[in-house]
Order: sequence, then structure tokens, then C-alpha cells
Amino acid sequence: MQRTTMIYVRISSDREGRRLGVERQEEACRALAAMLGWKVVRVYEDNDRSATREKDPPNYTAMIRACERGEANAIIVAKVDRLHRQLWKFAPFMKWRKQRGIAFATTEGDNTETSDGRFILNIKASMAEAEAERISERTRAAVRQRALKGEFHGGSLPFGIDGDRERVHDELRYVSFWHHTTDAPRVKDAVRRVLAGESVYGIAKDFGMQRRTLKRALTNPAIAGLREYNGEHHPTPWKPIVEVDDWQRVVEILSDPERGTKEFNQRKYMLSGLVHCRCGHRMTCGSSVRTEGLTYECGKDKGGCGGTRIVMKPLEDYIAEQVFLVLDTPEVRQAIAAQESGDDPTAELRKAISDDERALQRLEDEYDDDKLPEARYRRRRARLTDRLEANTKARDAALLARKRTNVPSGTKLRAVWNDRDNTWKRDMLTAVIDRIEIGPQPINPETGRLFTSAPPRRRGETEEAWRTRFDLHRAKVFSQRVTVTWLV
Repeated sequence: MQRTTMIYVRISSDREGRRLGVERQEEACRALAAMLGWKVVRVYEDNDRSATREKDPPNYTAMIRACERGEANAIIVAKVDRLHRQLWKFAPFMKWRKQRGIAFATTEGDNTETSDGRFILNIKASMAEAEAERISERTRAAVRQRALKGEFHGGSLPFGIDGDRERVHDELRYVSFWHHTTDAPRVKDAVRRVLAGESVYGIAKDFGMQRRTLKRALTNPAIAGLREYNGEHHPTPWKPIVEVDDWQRVVEILSDPERGTKEFNQRKYMLSGLVHCRCGHRMTCGSSVRTEGLTYECGKDKGGCGGTRIVMKPLEDYIAEQVFLVLDTPEVRQAIAAQESGDDPTAELRKAISDDERALQRLEDEYDDDKLPEARYRRRRARLTDRLEANTKARDAALLARKRTNVPSGTKLRAVWNDRDNTWKRDMLTAVIDRIEIGPQPINPETGRLFTSAPPRRRGETEEAWRTRFDLHRAKVFSQRVTVTWLV
């Protein structure tokens, strides 16, 4: 029977992509096919791919499927370990090729035509598995040694770190490291802003990055000059970008499962969540053909009174101007400066929360193992959860106070305000504002009637002059209608 064969070539490591190893294998396999009189149908190549992982290399899988479709009835490889390095994978392969009548040969002279040949192949497969295990052991030992010595483990450099590479033993390796000129300052700034209570979403948007990319960078121990191996941290050959304590606090903040939900549901508008009606109901976004664009409304369909509405954009401009003015007052700057001094107020609270969470887990385990009566379990659990709740609230309040220490002066804020997005603006506003309350349209003391939404146009008045009067009119209305509860 005329054999049509597939050739499979693979090499585990070819970082430079030169393909020298797979080309040598293909040449030898083609020579064997010519000697056997087998017609080569196709060559399948997995370059720079390991055969010791649980999932098979992609082109190996494609070759098997092609054989199952009847495109060939033989397979040639250079050595058994090019196909599989684990006996538990090689044995099913041998059973599969026997059921389908597919011949198998190697350039080392192995074949499946005789019982001795199949016996030798199984032995070689076992030897390949043993060699793979020895290589794995040596690799793990080398990785551990590099970790203990503080050497770079290889691969891509972490975000924020740059370096020089040189050829060592015919391989390019990093030999010196330094902080990346643009990424390292971003890491420092992002850590500072996360500790101040800002969202990763907003920070990433400022940097033009994906949220998940920035979060991965901030939780990487490499930015604190550490690498993790077997659950332990070891020093790196580069200097830390941030302090270890700051990095640990960032990891703790970003590991909060509730935080991810909050950040993926970012509020869309600058004052969302801050604006409330005098009736006590929170006002939400709406629109009206009678107003200048979007509005904040106390919707009756959402449980509100249904009688309060205010135009969004002018209110946002008014609040921003009030914030600029308040943040430039000497009293507020002195209060913020006073909060900047001293140690981290959340350190002891974070430790207490962590200790109580572990204690709660131990309590649950004891109860599950029937080591505690239910009454005692409930008493201890109530005590722990009450303390956890109190410490968590205290920590959140301390974080908010710390967030206020990062608010710039009103003059600086005004200079960058229009260049920032609503997420960043909300972070600034929530650091200094607790609540914005909207009252009904006030009465004009000059007329004894409600203020009109806009002053009437005077005869011969220019657009510019009327717009100036309109802005003053609206500011007067807002000063009586809008009440801000400050946190500073």
C-alpha cells in the first residue's frame, strides 16, 4: 500500500525565531520518507512550543485532525520526544494510530511495523518523559536560585522598568535596569491617586490605558522591588518605584471585590449622586425641550416629588466655581495642610480588619467542624461582624480624609479643569462636597414673584450684553436655590 505521510517538527525554545532546529528536523524526515517510498503530503510545524504542557501544540492537533479526515496514513518525526514527552500522552497516541491504521516512524529508525519496534518506542517515550521531568527539576532549581540571588527571571520587563540587553552565551539577556522615563512616574502617580481614593478607571483614562492593564501593573510586586516565587517575595535587581507599604495598601484596596463592581459602573455625569432635591430624594439625569440640554430632575416615577428640575450644565459650572473659590480660602488650605502631616491613619485599622477577617474565617471553620455550639458561635460572630463594620467605616472615613489632602488649590484646579474628564472631576468634588441640595425657584424680592428663568431682552441690547446679564441673573438664582454641604 502506498503511504502518504505527514511530517511533524517541533522545538521547545527558539526565542529569536531563526527556525534552524525545525528545518534540520524537516530535512531528516524528508530523507526518511524518500527512503521508505512514502509521499509527503504536508509538514506541520510547532516552533518554540513545549510538548510537556497539558494542552497539545496547535499544529500537532491540526495534523491529527487531518489524518482523521484521511489526508494521510503515516506520520514521520525526528525523535519520539518531538511528538510527546509524557507517556500518558504517548500511549493514547499509539492506540489511536493503531485503530486508524496509521504508520509511524522516526529518523532514529523506530517504526510501528513490528512488536519489537513498538516496544522500543514505548521505552523511548518513557525515557523522554523522565528527561522532561529532569529538565523541569533543573529549571525550577535555576528559577529558585535566581529568585534567592535577586536576579531577573527573564521574559518581558514589568511596567515601569527599562533595561539594557547583551548577548550572553549566545542568548540576549538583560544586564542592567532602571526606571522607565515615562511609565515609572505614571506608576508613582497612580499609586498616590489610588491611596487618595481615586478610581483605577479614571486614572487609566487619564493615562490613555486600559483599566485592567493599569490594575495589573499596580498589583505587580515588581513596582515595589519584589518578585514572587512559591508564595514568597524576593528582591529584584532594580530599585523599587514605590514603597513596599504603599504597594501592599494598593493591593489591599484593589483586591476589594466590591470595588470592581463600583468601577465598572462609573457615574456618567460630573455631579451624579451628589444632587438632591429639597424633599430628600436624589435627583437623576433627564431632559426637557424647554431647557438648555440635560437636566437633573426629582422624578416622580422614581419616588421623588416630581416638582424640581434644574439645568445640568449651568449647575455644573456654578458648583465648579464655588469649589475653586472655597479651595483658595486660607482656612481650607490650612485645614488640608494640617491633615497632610502625621502617619497613615488607616494602618492600624487595616491591620484590625485583616485580623478580624481571619478570626471570622477560623470561627466559621470551627462551627463547620462541629467544635462550637450554635449559641456561642452566633455570639462570637455578632461581636466580630460588629467590630468589622465599625472599623471598615472608620477606615473609609480616614481614606476620604486622606483623599482631601491630595486636592490642589482652587487656582491650580481651575487651570486643568476643562482638560479633565467627568470621572476625575467627580473624584475632586466628592473629596470636598458631601451633598448638593436643590430648592424650589426662589422669589425675586424686587417683584415679589418667582425669578424668571432668564431676564427679558432690552431694546437695542446686544447679544453679549444680554448674555452677561443672563449669567449674573442665573448666579443670583443659584445662590438662593442651591445649597452645598462641604466636607472641608
